[in-house]
Amino acid sequence: MKIKRFLAGSMREAIRMVREEQGPDAVILSNRRVGGGVEVVAATDYDESLMRAAARREERKAEQSAVSAAQRSAPDAADDGAAQRVLHAAPSPQAATADGALTLPPPAIQQLRSELGGMRRMLEQQMAGLIWRDLSERQPERMAALRAMTDLGLDAGLAREIVDALPHNVDAERARFLPLGLLSRRLPVAKHDLILEGGIIALLGPTGVGKTTTIAKLAARFAARHGTRDLALVTTDHYRVGAQEQLFTYGRLLGAPVQTAANASELREVLARLADRKLVLIDTAGTAARDQKLAAQFAELKAARRPIRNWLVLSATTQAADQEDILRRFAAAQPQACVLTKLDEATRIGSALSAVIRHRLTVCYLCDGQRVPEDLQQARADQLVLRAMQLARQAPATIHDSTLALQFGALHAGA
Repeated sequence: MKIKRFLAGSMREAIRMVREEQGPDAVILSNRRVGGGVEVVAATDYDESLMRAAARREERKAEQSAVSAAQRSAPDAADDGAAQRVLHAAPSPQAATADGALTLPPPAIQQLRSELGGMRRMLEQQMAGLIWRDLSERQPERMAALRAMTDLGLDAGLAREIVDALPHNVDAERARFLPLGLLSRRLPVAKHDLILEGGIIALLGPTGVGKTTTIAKLAARFAARHGTRDLALVTTDHYRVGAQEQLFTYGRLLGAPVQTAANASELREVLARLADRKLVLIDTAGTAARDQKLAAQFAELKAARRPIRNWLVLSATTQAADQEDILRRFAAAQPQACVLTKLDEATRIGSALSAVIRHRLTVCYLCDGQRVPEDLQQARADQLVLRAMQLARQAPATIHDSTLALQFGALHAGA
């Protein structure tokens, strides 16, 4: 093991020095504050040293076990020679190769790997904690902004990007409000009331996000401006029980015709009959992101040979990992916009905002209730950020420094 001491002005600088001189596999053994900076002791070849030490321990245990077994099996306990013969005859769990290297049996290697992995994770956590504390002392305004962005529910990468965009000498007051403005600028929202432009629009999305109700709201919004003469509804959902009946009910209430299409050829025929309608809304079957029928649904819409615009319906209550999976799998349909639903049921909307920002998916409308058409609003970036703030204030999250250290200490260590 090669050990070296480093002196630096900050923990981040010390880590950079360690990486440059000892490489990415170096391990910090200790650190302490000194006059004007920090002192760090780091080592390389740490895993190899642990492996050799553990191997020696295993060898000693094996020898002791062999001696005990020999003593129990010897006919005369005083016969040292018999004990020695049994000891030398007992198979050793380790074997030396031709070059003298020690080879451990598979169970011992697996145990050592597990122990070393645990030690590495522990050291990485300690390093992240040290970096977080160092940043908190040197840049308290930025760290407060990181905490606020995390409380909104944003993912760690986006929160860091926003805080990194703050001016270098930002004061506490600006650090409270400027990140919200930066978040608002990043949100992709439609600049126009897109539904009023008409066209053929298909709503896609997983089961339970509220596609059928959203179609009714969009249809009612269009009808309030243009009437129902130029409006028609189509359903391709022939899987879910009662799906077509629900859309027919909305159609009767709105005074708009509702057509059904069970496959691509029927969809082509239906759209041909509705060619004189200014707006045609297609309600597709709710499909799980991993469902094999998803590709068939995309192919059906494409085979209609019409200029169909696909809008993705996303629930604000969906967890971040599931949100990412949905967006990745529905990307094959090339959605041009999305509608965020169930804002009235969400406790945090940061994961949804992070997802649309990361995938650059334009948000056109927001749904925050079941009423038709009252609970549908055109999306605005400032209103979304305000909603995120209100939710965070209603139910403040308890965010421990250890959690922030793992999220942001590790991110800054890799910078």
